[in-house]
Parts: sequence; C-alpha cells; structure tokens
Amino acid sequence: MINQIMKVFVAVVEEESFTKAAQRLHMTQPAVSGYIRQLEEELDITLIERSTRGVRLNAAGDIYYHHAKEMMTLESRMQHLILDLQEETKGPVKIGASYTYGEYILPTMLAALVEKHPKIVPEVHISNSATIMNDIRSATLDIGIIEDEIQGAKVNMTRLLKDEMHVIGEAGFPDHPTHRSLREATWLIREEGSGTRSYQEQAFSHLDIQPKTITLSSTQAIKNAVASGMGLSLLSKHTINHELETGRLKRIEYNNVALDRHFYLLTPDVRYHSTSTLALLDMFNSMAIEHHEVFR
Repeated sequence: MINQIMKVFVAVVEEESFTKAAQRLHMTQPAVSGYIRQLEEELDITLIERSTRGVRLNAAGDIYYHHAKEMMTLESRMQHLILDLQEETKGPVKIGASYTYGEYILPTMLAALVEKHPKIVPEVHISNSATIMNDIRSATLDIGIIEDEIQGAKVNMTRLLKDEMHVIGEAGFPDHPTHRSLREATWLIREEGSGTRSYQEQAFSHLDIQPKTITLSSTQAIKNAVASGMGLSLLSKHTINHELETGRLKRIEYNNVALDRHFYLLTPDVRYHSTSTLALLDMFNSMAIEHHEVFR
C-alpha cells in the first residue's frame, strides 16, 4: 500500500504549498512539514526547494514525484480491479478524448452507458491526441479516443469511426473561391499535438498553399473567429453541423478537395481491465469499424 509520506509529498507538489496540502489532506501544516522532512532524511537528499514564493521541485524531487504518481495510479487501479471480483459492473472509468470526439460525440454515448449501468462513474479528460496517447501509455487512462494515428508501445489501437473534414468560411465568403483567394486568406488552425492540426496541414498540401495562420487551442474559438470574418479553417463535420444549419458558417468547395480521417480507440496494454472499462468497450465495439480486443 502507498504510505502516507508519499501521499503528503504528492499533495505538497500539486498544491505548491505546505498550507494548501495540509488543508487538502485535513492535516496540520506542521504535520505536513514533518512528513516531508522525514522523507528527505530517509533519502538523504533535498527534494523540495523552499522560498517565500512557495515550493519548487529540484531534479531529485521531480524524479520522486513522477514515480510516486505512477505508483498511486497503479494502486488505485489494483483496488478497483479487486473490487470488480464482486462481478458487479460499477466504479470509475477514466476516459481521455480529443476535443472533437469528447465534446461532440462522447456525451451521447456516456448518457447511454450510465443509463444501462447506473453505478459506473465516467471521468472524462478532454485534451489533444498527443497528451491522451501519453496517458494511455502510462495507464493513467482506461480508454482513449484520438483523431490521429500515433503509433506507440504499450498501447492497443483500432479504428473507431470515420470522420469527414470540411473547409469552412464565414457566411459571405464565395461558395467556389479561386486558388488565389485560398492562398491569400488567413487560416485558423489548432495547436501542435492536436489531431485536427495534422489534417489542417495536410489540407494545405492538397490545396498547394502556404497561407498565413493563426493558432487557437479551441475548436469553438476557431469557429467564432471564422464566423467573424478572420479567415478560413478545416474542421470535422461533427463540430460544424449547427453552424451550417443556422448559416453562421458555410462549407467551402474547391476542386472537390475532401479529407477523411478516423477516430482511433486506445487502451493501455495491461493484463486486467475493470468491469466498467469493459462495459464501455462493449458499447464502442457495437459501432466501431474495427473490433477492439482486450484481455478479459
């Protein structure tokens, strides 16, 4: 079992304060300081640099923190798996989803999941594809859905759903623009690490343009910027249906350029999965392009 010293250390690092860590753990501040002092004495090395501006990890502290988090994640996973031996589908399932899938598709699936299994508790983390892949590798997440095929060890990956990407512009932009107008337009793109970003860059290659770009880390922000006339973008059909129906945005056609992609389903390469994870995987498999197999 993870000892109290490790839990205190992690709390101090994450709260960046001895006082806030004490409040989080319902302890006194001197008790927290005592645990950290005991840990540093046992290891015979300083882990946390103290100053009037707060606490800061040094190199040794950074190593201890990351390994402590991995151990705490493993312990939590072990406890849930042991409880699963009661053969009741319940408990948490940690899901990491890219912005497009997580915000526009996943909520409907989760509603169906908890209706069928009321004791399942989904915990959703919305992030870009690269971050989700890293969290699946470390088994911090039980299930991941990303927008780009990223190969990696310790990960099971299958195609989940086909998606269509469309060039969009504000309502007054020409329906059939010239190549020059596309080249001279400003394009709104997602941040590095985003699955959508890689397909936006592919679109530039297909269109044979190297336009001026503005990076925004939110699909909603991109849609608002395009609708206000800042430029063009390439986004998933799932994210723009409402705006196309209301006329706030329009789909731009040029030489029948079309880009399709897939959403990918990920699970960590581990020996056991919780019953709540398996229940969600069964739901994904009922509509997936490729069946996702895991140990049961």
